Order: sequence, then C-alpha cells, then structure tokens
Amino acid sequence: MSAPTLHILRHSPTGSSSLANCMRVLANKQSVLLIEDAVYALLPGSASLGSIKLLPGDVRLHVLEADLLARGLALDDLPARVQSIDYKGIVQLCEQSGKVVSW
Repeated sequence: MSAPTLHILRHSPTGSSSLANCMRVLANKQSVLLIEDAVYALLPGSASLGSIKLLPGDVRLHVLEADLLARGLALDDLPARVQSIDYKGIVQLCEQSGKVVSW
C-alpha cells in the first residue's frame, strides 16, 4: 500500500478555484495543507470553511501557523481537526507522503 497524497493549497479560496478543484479529487486518508493565502479558507463563517468541515473524518487537515498568524487569523478559531504546523512539520508531511500535489 502506498503512502497517501499530500495536497498543498496556497491560493485564496475567493480568488482561485484551487480549493474547490482539490476537494473534487481528494480521496480518503489523504492530507491537505493550507499555506500562504489559502489559510483564508479557515475564516470563521466562510463558505470555504463550511466545505472543509464536510470532508471525511479521515482526511487530515493542516495549516502553516506562520501564514495563519501573518494574516491575522487566530489559532483559537481553528476547527479542532485542523492541526497547525511549522516549517519542520511541512518537511515531515512531505516525507510521509507518497505524492505531493501543489495547487
């Protein structure tokens, strides 16, 4: 059995269709990492956050803490299933993944 795919999203969900496109191909037990402007997908009350909350429970969700904080989003507002990580965590995710797809 191969290691799961890691999907890295970097564009704002309001200015790009990357999140929607990724969600269409996302399979069970895969991972999603939000970096740069993609962290805006986690804005409380946003349509994108509503979509993220509907993902299967075995899809792992991560956000780069530095990008989240740089854009003024609070760690306290993250859904419980979203894990904030640092740059070292990104390297570990990539190493654990069989394939990395950047959106």
